[in-house]
Amino acid sequence: MKKIIYVMCLIVMNSFQNAYSQDKTLKTSEKLSLSDAISISLKNNYDLIITKNSEKIAKINNTWGNTALMPTLDFSTTAQVSKNFNSSEDYKNLTFNPKISLSWTLFNGFSAMINKANYIELQKESEGNTALLVEMTIQNIILSYNNCLLQKTIMNVYKEMSDLSYDRVKKAKIGKEIGNITTYSYLLYKTSYLEDYSNYLQQKVIYENSIRTLNYNMGTEDNRLWELTTPLVADTANYELEVLSEKLKSNNQTLKNQYINQNILALKIKSVKNSNYPSLKLNASAMHNNSKTYYDGSTADRSAHSNEVGAGLTFSWNIFNGGTKKRAIQIAKINAETGNVKIDQMLHSLTNQLSQLLSSYNSDKQVYNLNIERLKAAKLNLEISTDNYNNGVIDSFDYRDIQVNYLNAAIAKLKAAYSLIESKTELMQITGNIVSYE
Repeated sequence: MKKIIYVMCLIVMNSFQNAYSQDKTLKTSEKLSLSDAISISLKNNYDLIITKNSEKIAKINNTWGNTALMPTLDFSTTAQVSKNFNSSEDYKNLTFNPKISLSWTLFNGFSAMINKANYIELQKESEGNTALLVEMTIQNIILSYNNCLLQKTIMNVYKEMSDLSYDRVKKAKIGKEIGNITTYSYLLYKTSYLEDYSNYLQQKVIYENSIRTLNYNMGTEDNRLWELTTPLVADTANYELEVLSEKLKSNNQTLKNQYINQNILALKIKSVKNSNYPSLKLNASAMHNNSKTYYDGSTADRSAHSNEVGAGLTFSWNIFNGGTKKRAIQIAKINAETGNVKIDQMLHSLTNQLSQLLSSYNSDKQVYNLNIERLKAAKLNLEISTDNYNNGVIDSFDYRDIQVNYLNAAIAKLKAAYSLIESKTELMQITGNIVSYE
């Protein structure tokens, strides 16, 4: 028995040291609701910041000026100085030739329209990627936040058990001193207390580490300690598979992104076909020539000026290129067909996944309700047993078993609540309703 107590003391001391070292690094607690945690994460999430920057780039690219529909205007100039040495008279020549050029594709099939439509779809695709990451971020924060609540509540349960055990130890110590309780019984009480307190200290560390995980997911400092104000509440609403399936087909962001990708593949076919059209390009330029010659002797300096303006049309049409365009069209069509197959596959996979998630949700709901009843029975049994124990009806061994049963029932109910929240969150994400999660 002394060896058991010695081991339990070592566990408590080690757990206490770990808990103390964790406490030293945590800052003062601040109030934090679930909605606040989501807002902070959407602002600070590293991956989301990167994805939003990609979305900004796609939006900048989505302009008519990026489709070759607009003309291009260039300005250039040439300035040159030369010195001529000869036997009669040296001279210096200066030339300055500014030039402005215009190039404008008047017709190139429907490439400008196709390119603009493609940029629109690329922007939608980038926005869809952002929306999907927002959903994943919200889901992650919901689970992280509720996991903190779960670990904290379990910690409180262990604390409650530890306090009860400590009260028994104090009473047992008094009983031992007056001779009502044997040393053996007292040591059993003390061992139970040490075990309960050790569980509490270890759970305290788990809770604080869950807070650190939440801080990381929110993109805040790891050592910030929060007072979580949103309670751990499990929803037991009823959901119909048919209703959820319709929401999945219309709201699932992954499926939406795949539809956008299919539109891009369809535009690729149009773009390849458009290469069969001829192109007509307007070229125009205006140039001013200015030349001056300076003589070192008696010859008078000379200057010359001229202006040059020109315009022309360039017509080009690729008539034959070894079947390259035909092969490109065939490949683009095959890629589009593959995209349609991927949509069918994704829809089938998501529908199957939805059925499994709904089944898990309904099962978790039943388990949660059963654990509520189990906890009620265990709590009532503990209350009755406490009176019986105080009145000497049951011994300490039976009472300890009843306490442990209550502890297990309380923890099982908490874990069942978290599993139900997790199941609902997955249902909301796959049906595209996670953003409106309450």
